[in-house]
Amino acid sequence: MARRKTSSSPAWLLPVVLLPLLWLVFLAWQGTRNEVRTISYLQKDAADQFARQVAGQLVELTRHPRVIPKFPDPPRPGEPSPLDDVLDGHDVAALTELGSNGNAGLTPAGLPRQVLAVLRLRGGAAGPATEDLISLLTQRQPSVLTGRALAGLDYQRDEQMAWADLERLRPLVERDPNLGWVCENNGRCCWLKSDDGHWLYVSRDKVRDVMRTARMGSEDFIARLSTSTDDQGGEGVYKQLTYLPVQGGNGLRVEVFATGSGHFEEMTGQSRRWGSLTLGGAVAVTILGLYLMHRTLTRERKLSEMKSQFVASVSHELRSPVASIRLMAEALDAGKVDDATAANFHRLIAREGARLSTLVGNVLDHARIEQGRRIWKIEPCNLAGLVTDTTRVMEPLAKEKDITLTVTTLPIDSAVDAGAIQQALVNLLDNAIKFSPPGSGVRVVMANHEKSRTWELAVADQGSGIPRKEQSRIFERFYRPGDELRRETQGTGIGLSLVKAIAEAHGGSVRVDSEPGLGSTFTLRFPLA
Repeated sequence: MARRKTSSSPAWLLPVVLLPLLWLVFLAWQGTRNEVRTISYLQKDAADQFARQVAGQLVELTRHPRVIPKFPDPPRPGEPSPLDDVLDGHDVAALTELGSNGNAGLTPAGLPRQVLAVLRLRGGAAGPATEDLISLLTQRQPSVLTGRALAGLDYQRDEQMAWADLERLRPLVERDPNLGWVCENNGRCCWLKSDDGHWLYVSRDKVRDVMRTARMGSEDFIARLSTSTDDQGGEGVYKQLTYLPVQGGNGLRVEVFATGSGHFEEMTGQSRRWGSLTLGGAVAVTILGLYLMHRTLTRERKLSEMKSQFVASVSHELRSPVASIRLMAEALDAGKVDDATAANFHRLIAREGARLSTLVGNVLDHARIEQGRRIWKIEPCNLAGLVTDTTRVMEPLAKEKDITLTVTTLPIDSAVDAGAIQQALVNLLDNAIKFSPPGSGVRVVMANHEKSRTWELAVADQGSGIPRKEQSRIFERFYRPGDELRRETQGTGIGLSLVKAIAEAHGGSVRVDSEPGLGSTFTLRFPLA
């Protein structure tokens, strides 16, 4: 058995489209990656600059430190004096005078008599703090009493912190006079050095103010101070970008972290989003293009196959009547038939000629409509007479198959192309007769709908009916229902598509109502105007 050649699949187009798509995806991914990398470089550079700024501010603090006078610890004993008796507090006037005496000296215990007198007058640690008292304790008469006295007073926090740090860190700075920056376990840092007769000090509060100002001044970064051996880890969930040693920092460094909410992060996220949208759009457009291309090629292939079937059907439809006419004409020309047979031959030749004329007319009209060259002659027409005359033309064909034609008309006048309406009705009647069994009937019914200003022309047969899955395709060009290899009825597959074109040219429509085994009804609906 010869195998029918099928059209090739458009599968070869898949790599042709996918390879450029993959290349585009790679370029988009690489571009997004490079853009994110560039933003990261810019972020790192900005973080380095931020770290230099914070480190510079810390170094600037050390250039203007607090100067704290040194005092002996443990105290050096002083000489005994009658002033020591005044310190018992019984003589308030004498005690007040002693509190104003800056040359009162030291007690045998090594404590400043003036400081002891002032504190006794104020009830020890009670009473409000004054600038004069703070100056006395920290500048004029510093001693081992200063830290304890300040701790009991309501005074400036910076003073308390300075003397608390001094008492705690004094052993370190005595071992290393150039101690510099000191960071404790809580992450708070101060700066302390020993000078001739003084301590040079930068408090933790001032360092904290620098770090707070830096944090408030940037939405992209936060800074933290740590030593090179600090094992505290990162700043929460933030990513460390850089660190910078502080000049003279004794291992101190500024660590900079990304906040995750600055404009660098926004730029990175935006770049990634645009990259994802670009990739997604490219993939979506390509998939859509592949789908449309595949659908178009599939439709074109099916249409090509249908055209091939149409050509074969038309060739067969033309060959049969032409052969019959030629054989009957040769027999008549030879004079070998009797009068009755000759009359029958003449009738058959006329029928086959009409069939040929209808077939060729349908093909030509279909071609004209498809090319937009069909000229419609819309004129007022007596529709009832047109339908009756057309039905009479089809009666001889119906009688040959023992099929009864009945027509129900109404007096309807409308402007139509009479020839086109007759052609549509002939095609419907030809199909109805062709598919109806002998002894059945075909009905032609007209209806008028005044409310919707439309009229209908229905052709109903008692044939085998049309399966529901094929009803949506029977009006397509070249489509013929059923199995092509087992098809017994004649036809080219353009009759119903021609009927649909005629209906739509008049502003109307055509529909089919059919059930397998119960026959079919084709209804043309036209506007009355």
